[in-house]
Order: sequence, then C-alpha cells, then structure tokens
Amino acid sequence: MRPLVPVLALVVAIASAAAGDAPAEAVGSKKPAKKPTAMDLVAAEEKWVYQPTLGREDVFIDLESLLVAQKAAQAPTKSNDHGGGTSPDNIDPQSDDIGKLVAWAKGEEDRIRQAVEAHAYEEAMKLADATLKQLDPHLTRPEMTPVVVMIRTYRAQSEEAKIRNDAQAAFDGLKIRLLGVLWSQQGSRLAILDGVDRALAVNEHFKDCVIINIDQDRVDFRFNFVRRRFEFPVYVEQTARSSP
Repeated sequence: MRPLVPVLALVVAIASAAAGDAPAEAVGSKKPAKKPTAMDLVAAEEKWVYQPTLGREDVFIDLESLLVAQKAAQAPTKSNDHGGGTSPDNIDPQSDDIGKLVAWAKGEEDRIRQAVEAHAYEEAMKLADATLKQLDPHLTRPEMTPVVVMIRTYRAQSEEAKIRNDAQAAFDGLKIRLLGVLWSQQGSRLAILDGVDRALAVNEHFKDCVIINIDQDRVDFRFNFVRRRFEFPVYVEQTARSSP
C-alpha cells in the first residue's frame, strides 16, 4: 500500500495548475472605493442645486424678493415726479387691474412714510387723504387692505404729532420761568415761578396751567389745548439758560 501524503500533494498541484496559478481572493472581500479628486468635487458642487425645506424662510431668497418688490413699488412714485407713468389722475377708479392700483398705493405709502420721518406732518396728512380718496372704490378689496391700513396708521400718527407740536408751541408761548424749588416745613415741595409773589404747590393754577408735580429741578404742568390735556416739564436749568 502506498502512503497517502504524496497522493494528496499531487492532487493539490494539479488543481493549482488548472486554476492558472492565480492568487485566490478572500471570500466576501471588496475593492476599496476610489478617492474623489479635486475636479470630481468641483463637478459635484456645480451640479448641486439648493432646495429649501417647504415653509422655511431663506434670508437671501427673501431679501432678493423684497428688494424687487420695493423697486416695483417705488417705480410709480419716480414716474409721477417726471410726469409719466401711473399718476392719481390716470387711475381709473372702476379699473379691475388691482395689481397696478396696489403698486401705485405702495408708492404713495412710501412717500407718506418719508414725510412722517421728516416731521412734515401736514404734508403726510394731505398725501394720505388724497391717496385714500383716490382708492375709495377699492378700500374693501383684500389685496388693498395691508397698504390701506399702513396709510391710515401714518395718517393718525401724523395728526397726533401735529397736535402735540402745536400744543408745545402754545405752551412755550406762555414763557413760564422756574426760578427754583423749595421745601416747606411740612415736607412738601414748592415752586418759585417768575411773576408770582409766593411759592406755588401741587394742584395750583398758573397761566392756564395746573402744577401736577414738583421735583428737585423740574415742575410738570398740565396744559389744556383744543379740548385735550398735555403734560409739559419746565426745568430750572432751562430757565437759567434762557434768562437774560
């Protein structure tokens, strides 16, 4: 009987020859992935398109849309200054082109806002009244509601500011001079006013005004103007500077 070891060695040699002496790969092994180059990354970046999440506000896209809308709203105002484009006289109150009406109204709203910021309250009120009168047939349309609300708000703010400025001017015309503030023995404060032979306390009248508060260097007066009440302070420092 021949030994088995030489026979097994012969079988292994024949099998290796049949396989072409190719190196065997481990079962389940995979080739490593190719590392992307810089050019591959650039190409992938150029193909990428930003897709914002539904309902998410993007600051850059929203800003671009806002600037375009502002430019469109200002265009009618600029054309009005040069006598062309859409002007109040050219607007047909019965027109159904709500887009042009809204654009013109936004331009007028911007003019009113600029007048308010410049403290030209009378001009702002006149512009607001003229705009609302022109848009009267369309005031109830939903597309017009936001701009109409803003115009009416600017109109109300201008009226309030104008009345207060007029009241301040009327109060300044009284030329109240505060000479100083004293303490009485009871601990209450008294105001020494020019033109009065005695010190005045809170709730006393002086030149169509009522003293409502006395501080260390200030006296507050309540002043009635066009059936409305306003409160204005007078300072000792102001009196000293304004005195001859």
